[in-house]
Amino acid sequence: MFRIWSSSLSRRLASILAFSAITSFLGFAPLTVVAQESVSAFPSKPIRILVPFPPGGAADIFARFIGDKLTQSWGQPVIVENRPGGGGLVATQATVRAPNDGYNLLVVTVGHAVNPHLYTKIPYDTEKDLRPIARLATLPSVLVVNNSVPVRSVAELVALAKAQPNKLNYASSGNASTSHVAGAMLASLAKIEITHVPYKGSAPAITDIIGGQVDMIIDPLLSSAQQIKAGKLRALAVTTAKRSPLVPDLPTLAESGVAGYDFSAWFMLLAPSGVPDPIVKKINDEVTRIMATPETREKYTSLGAEPGHGTPQELQAFISAEIKRYAAVVKASGMRAD
Repeated sequence: MFRIWSSSLSRRLASILAFSAITSFLGFAPLTVVAQESVSAFPSKPIRILVPFPPGGAADIFARFIGDKLTQSWGQPVIVENRPGGGGLVATQATVRAPNDGYNLLVVTVGHAVNPHLYTKIPYDTEKDLRPIARLATLPSVLVVNNSVPVRSVAELVALAKAQPNKLNYASSGNASTSHVAGAMLASLAKIEITHVPYKGSAPAITDIIGGQVDMIIDPLLSSAQQIKAGKLRALAVTTAKRSPLVPDLPTLAESGVAGYDFSAWFMLLAPSGVPDPIVKKINDEVTRIMATPETREKYTSLGAEPGHGTPQELQAFISAEIKRYAAVVKASGMRAD
């Protein structure tokens, strides 16, 4: 009797184990297929891109450009939402808290690498809570002054600032923005004292410089190119190591006497850190394809910009290096979150 019961139990256990193995295998296979299908179907609903600045600035322009192109590629709306405030902290925190599904993206620029050193406490980890997806553009900035400022060169501007410390002021599109960083770098490297006046975006800052309320700004070239051509602003120099093909007659700050000055504004598309690798790769691949098209290159040339490039891994290394770089810049320049 015992042998019969034992044999029966053995057969039952073997059946259970066999069934378990089969169901485990069958259960695993559909999960793999579902994961592949979810990536291939992405996006199946609208995507949102947050911009930490008001409409009209460089970040907004590049966000809307890539948003339109992705909408055309995928047939799903890409909605650009301006969420200014806190030097980019407001939009960045909102993105960090968003679902990790690839439908919530963020455009950042140099300030993203500056904020960890500018603010004593920020509500997220810059490197761990966000991951780069694609670089949208690299753009030179230009130093422009109000026409009433009695200077026509960088050397004259520096001389005037040294003769009258803190009389001259410079606008920015907000704390930790590209224009804030660029202006602080100028003050540090030229050894001059100029007052920072933060605005909520490039457009109102440029308006007040034209109106004479503020003396100058160093801002991405596309933000002020039309006003320079119209004679409403006086351009003194570009910020990059080499001259810009859009304004080839304009010298660089370095060749104008500010030794070591080299600054480019970059614009990056980020996502919450938990977005799956296949979705990140899919977005990066499509942005890379768009950047390589003749239409994009023609558009960017007209803006004085360079199309972005790089894998997510390369961009992560780039952001890490920029964070370390701007630690020294903030310390040397005495930048503050005014």
